[in-house]
Amino acid sequence: MSDILLVITNLPDAQAAEQLAQRLIEERVAACVNQLAPCTSTYRWQDKIETATEVPLLIKTTQAAYPRLEQLIRAAHPYELPEIIAVPVTAGLPAYLDWVNQETNGHGKEAVPENETCHARFPHPNPLGETTSHSTRLQTAAAKSLVTPEGEGANEPLREFRVNALKE
Repeated sequence: MSDILLVITNLPDAQAAEQLAQRLIEERVAACVNQLAPCTSTYRWQDKIETATEVPLLIKTTQAAYPRLEQLIRAAHPYELPEIIAVPVTAGLPAYLDWVNQETNGHGKEAVPENETCHARFPHPNPLGETTSHSTRLQTAAAKSLVTPEGEGANEPLREFRVNALKE
């Protein structure tokens, strides 16, 4: 079991969701934030059934970064009682989980090139030699970590794979 968390929250509109996502990444309390399409939420609030359009965020973070992440969400959130749910990640691609740890726990605080963010989309060869426009350099680096031969360099941190992916 890892110390990675998937945190879910909903914002009232896309602008508020985008601003919060940007802040969480800038503050390094999240490695990646997915802003989903608006959804309709129905709930009971103060003895009244209400329906609202909301924009969900899926936030990848760590146990260590969670207290600060929660503090930032609460400070920026327009709701009196924001939804903040943290779900433990029990399994995942090891290189991706290492990257989440690295990005949120102060490791590798050097500037990360824009093309390495989790949402950067551009054509590049994947480990199988095919070209795809819906993968990222990070995904390519993570995939390469799975096919690295045993021996010297087999257990390098993801940061090393990201650096190598940029050299290619």
